[in-house]
Amino acid sequence: MQGVSLKAVEVNILEQKLLVKSEDGEEHVKKITDYLNSKIEEVKQNSKAVSTLNVALLAAMNIADDYMATKERLVRLEGRSKKLSERIGRLVDRA
Repeated sequence: MQGVSLKAVEVNILEQKLLVKSEDGEEHVKKITDYLNSKIEEVKQNSKAVSTLNVALLAAMNIADDYMATKERLVRLEGRSKKLSERIGRLVDRA
């Protein structure tokens, strides 16, 4: 990673202060932290998990579920996009 500038950003997750180094900048890191904290808060409100580890694991499962669903939607959209592109190509060829 020669030439890449990493900026340290302090974040607070589950009442733990962490120093995160990222090349994406403070605003991006804070946005991710806010998202993670909101998912943690959802778990706290919707489950009986008591331990910090269980809350973190359940939040990770929810985030992984969101990721997989988004990835599957993207694959479907890419397929539809390809089919539409091919159809447009055929129509243009006929013109």
